Amino acid sequence: MQYPPISGTSSLPYDPWPPIDLNKLPSSLSSPELPKPHSKSKSIFAFWMTGIHTLPPYLLRNVIAWHRRYNPLGWTVYIVDTVPNSPLNVSRFIDVTSPSVVPDAFREGNLDGGYAAQHTSDLVRFPLLLRYGGVYMDVGVLHFGNLDSLWTTRIANTNSPFDFAGFTMGEPPEISAVNFWLMSTPDNPLIERAHYILLKLWKGKTNTKGASKHPLVSHVPLMRVPQEVTVEEEDKDNMVIDDAAMTDYAVQIQCLGAAQRWLDEQDGWNGPQYVREKCWFYSMIDHTYVHEQLTNWTSKKQHELFSISLPGAKEKESEDQKLARTIVEKAIAESWCMKLGHSFSAKLFGADTLGMWWRKHDGTDCKEGTYGGWLRWAEVNCNQDHAPKPLEIPPYEPTMKGRLFEFD
Repeated sequence: MQYPPISGTSSLPYDPWPPIDLNKLPSSLSSPELPKPHSKSKSIFAFWMTGIHTLPPYLLRNVIAWHRRYNPLGWTVYIVDTVPNSPLNVSRFIDVTSPSVVPDAFREGNLDGGYAAQHTSDLVRFPLLLRYGGVYMDVGVLHFGNLDSLWTTRIANTNSPFDFAGFTMGEPPEISAVNFWLMSTPDNPLIERAHYILLKLWKGKTNTKGASKHPLVSHVPLMRVPQEVTVEEEDKDNMVIDDAAMTDYAVQIQCLGAAQRWLDEQDGWNGPQYVREKCWFYSMIDHTYVHEQLTNWTSKKQHELFSISLPGAKEKESEDQKLARTIVEKAIAESWCMKLGHSFSAKLFGADTLGMWWRKHDGTDCKEGTYGGWLRWAEVNCNQDHAPKPLEIPPYEPTMKGRLFEFD
């Protein structure tokens, strides 16, 4: 189908790779011959515990879109896993035997709790970026911004002051980088310190319950939930989702926030100054959640909108078609990506997320002629005419002072 052009975008200045059969992945995504990354390579990392071949189709389409768009520019996509003998087993990329890389619970394979898979993913993203640099993305990210341009002109460019890019939530001083999309050079000082804090939080633990109370992060405000909710956990006591539970679940974000607020004069680390001078930050709300904002965070409505067909040449646009078009146009032309939430988000809001709708109704994210199909087409065919501008971070005071690397 010939989809309409999107104002504010142009065709890519190169040809992306052609469509890929989900059952016949290219060797550059799945083969043992996959080139190993190094500190000068262009690498996109993601994690799926049971391997790329077990990704649900709607998530695999995200990954294939990254590959189709960025592999021609020299990027390699690595979906690392924990599958024994897998060519993409994370142990082939980082030293999973080292206590300075992963905590005991990871090395011994005894992470527990309801979100062990998510926390396993959390524990590999910092080490991957520290060793190789590049980008870490959750597999639930549909990507629209020009990742290659940001990397080559801002982050990897030695003449640029920036060496970290990502999303942040909150206003200074309550500013914290989120962890679903991270771009950095190798040995990045912010990630190095956040990783040190994260390992301290995991010391002697097999899950993150109560982690937000650790003195290394207790100076960072708790994340806020709209309202406290209680959900049933299978074969467990009821789980209360409040500010503390939300923060425990996403405590890696607190680690980034702690490093951003830390002043260690002896070590020469000034977190607030680093954020202002070295970080290319986008607003998480404005640049990942266009679909949520325009539907008042109603995922069922989002699924319905992406499932409907574009109007024919002589058909009048309905109100739903108008809203669906607005979502696609704003997402593709103005935002950086679209982040799909899943299990924890569903429990928090008490309803299936858009990602869960797409998982239950296979193909509704990409059906030809629908707004979902248009969105998928634009992922690999549209280039934003003007990159989103980063946030301007005003000065703010540190909330923790003293030696960080000697903290115990």
